[in-house]
Amino acid sequence: MIHRADILSGVLLLASLVFLAGCSKEWPTHCQEADLKECRVAVVLPLSDGQEDSWKQCLGFCTTYLTQAFCKTGLGVKLVFEWYDEQSDNLPDIAAELASRGDVKAVIGGLHSDNAIVLAQALSVKDKPFFTLATTDQLVRGYSSWGNLWAMTETDITQCEVMLSKVIQYGAKQVALLVSGESAYGQTFIDWFPFQAQELGVNNAGVFAYSGNVEEQTRAALSSDADYILCTPDNVNELGKILQIYNATEHKAKLLMSEAAYSGDAIANLGELAEGIEGVCYSADPSTGFEVAYSAVVGRVPVLGEAQVYDAAMLIGYASMIQMLHEGMSFKNAMKRLVSGRDKVDSFWGTDGMLRVTQSLATGGHPDVNGASGSLDFDEKVYTNVLRTFYCNYVIYQQKYVVLEYCSTKGDRRSASTLAEWNWKNSKMQDIKDGTDIVYPALDKHWALLIATSTGWDNYRHQVDVLNIYQQLKSSGYDDEHIVLVMEDDLAYNPSNPQKGTLYSRMDKVNVYKDVKVDYHISQLKPDDVKDILLGNKSDRLPCVIESDQDDNIFVFWSGHGVQGFLRFGETLFSKGNMESCLSAMDAEGNFRQALWFIETCYSGSVAKTADNHARTIIFTAAGEDETSKADLYNRDWRVWMSNRFSATLQDCMKNQPDMPLRDLYYRLFQSTVGSHVHVYGIDGYGSLYKHSLEEIL
Repeated sequence: MIHRADILSGVLLLASLVFLAGCSKEWPTHCQEADLKECRVAVVLPLSDGQEDSWKQCLGFCTTYLTQAFCKTGLGVKLVFEWYDEQSDNLPDIAAELASRGDVKAVIGGLHSDNAIVLAQALSVKDKPFFTLATTDQLVRGYSSWGNLWAMTETDITQCEVMLSKVIQYGAKQVALLVSGESAYGQTFIDWFPFQAQELGVNNAGVFAYSGNVEEQTRAALSSDADYILCTPDNVNELGKILQIYNATEHKAKLLMSEAAYSGDAIANLGELAEGIEGVCYSADPSTGFEVAYSAVVGRVPVLGEAQVYDAAMLIGYASMIQMLHEGMSFKNAMKRLVSGRDKVDSFWGTDGMLRVTQSLATGGHPDVNGASGSLDFDEKVYTNVLRTFYCNYVIYQQKYVVLEYCSTKGDRRSASTLAEWNWKNSKMQDIKDGTDIVYPALDKHWALLIATSTGWDNYRHQVDVLNIYQQLKSSGYDDEHIVLVMEDDLAYNPSNPQKGTLYSRMDKVNVYKDVKVDYHISQLKPDDVKDILLGNKSDRLPCVIESDQDDNIFVFWSGHGVQGFLRFGETLFSKGNMESCLSAMDAEGNFRQALWFIETCYSGSVAKTADNHARTIIFTAAGEDETSKADLYNRDWRVWMSNRFSATLQDCMKNQPDMPLRDLYYRLFQSTVGSHVHVYGIDGYGSLYKHSLEEIL
């Protein structure tokens, strides 16, 4: 269990480290570092395009924490790193030199599988411990019996299964593989993809392996019948070529990338090509708080391999301490002793957690060690691979990585690691019970208030999602006299719109701008006007209002941006207080039978939760009180996001399953919305969600 105080202290300590590093001063410790024995570690990783700074910062964090923990314990080592570029032309010579040096305790490296194999070949001869991020199963098969290989993730066999499971979750029936045929990394996918596709019940639309002809095979994959293409390029250069062809070709397929797009140099090298990339990569364990602390200081999530490199250095420090405690013990046996520990110790990647481990080791304990990437349990037969890896589903949004969700694996043998959807998300799902229903009067009329609160081409999705709902209401029988439509209406003839007068919410090219009657521009209204519109308070400034009575249902759909405690309203803010005032006034007026709201904004729960205090009103939100909502479906040609997953799922349910009970609608929205947790507010005062459905507002 990780304590909130530990995470907070981690954030504060990281902040102090960044400040101190910027001042070029030595990081402070609680003891004399000279009392600690030096432990020299070689780091062989890609160092170009800013990656060197990222690795050094990550390992700087780790060594500072370890140093403090060792000093407080009174025994330990100080890690000293030597840096080598794994993309160097003379990597075999570097590997041979490091293998022969007695002053180098261990080697961390091999981000890319072919380079890791080169390192393993040389290091195994001299029995030098090697901690690698590479995930090819060839590495495991070739060197598992050596006993000094410590792979910090599960193999690509598992990653292939995770990627397949992800696109199946998205509804894919036909899946292809676009892969390098020249690398050990790609060969694992070539070997396992057809088998796993069959096992998981998805059709194999083809394996397209390239060998210097990336563009040709990319075109071939896009010409297949694939709904999704799993892309596993060896490097960012190959990835860029794939994306260029993808953008220039007519096709139906979507791409799901592996870790190449999640590296420290991907966004910098790809530029605008990177926008909208979605993929799957091994990551930190989100429950440890590592990503929270890291992001708070560095301003981005830790990317490819940083959590694993951090943990590798931590393990080297612990194993070196065990050697000091047990004279004559080899590093190999010290590592085996360490990762076999099962004593319940509240271990953690920060100073306090590390101190608990070092104090346990100093008193003869066998602590169960956890790190930034999660529980560090290894196969007890050959001690080759960590048994559980967390994978993140990421997307590149506005030149930043956004993690949508996580899953983890837990296998007991290397060739049969099985995928298990991570229960963390399901633990956040509301338990909706079938309570006593409320007796409502007979339904008379339907009214709707549709609000898009953002402006500008970059916010395309908000107005278009509202228009999609507008068109669905019109097709179900609403007329414009019973819909109040609020949007800035600055998209159809926007200079950035390549098809003037038309707007699409999907790639199906259905024009949702057809025959639209806009009642107000958002710039014409104030937050308090929402209350007057819902109460039917007409005026010269507000001629279009909802003129409902106690027998009428009101439907509200709201899309835009939000911050904690507020929904953005054009250039102003609609607060939780505005919402409370609005709902209270509607209660007092009694001018509605039922009110059903859907709010698609970041932090929407922080405003909508006031519905719990009111009757006959229920609010579905795309995000909780402290969560951001995520965009969905990127149009590379127009350079805009076309929808949000919450809104798109709601639209599909309204169109295809309007009789779905609201309880089932919640589950559908929850499962489909990635990156945030759908919430429902006002359940107790609304009646049974098992009996009420979307049909009541259509």
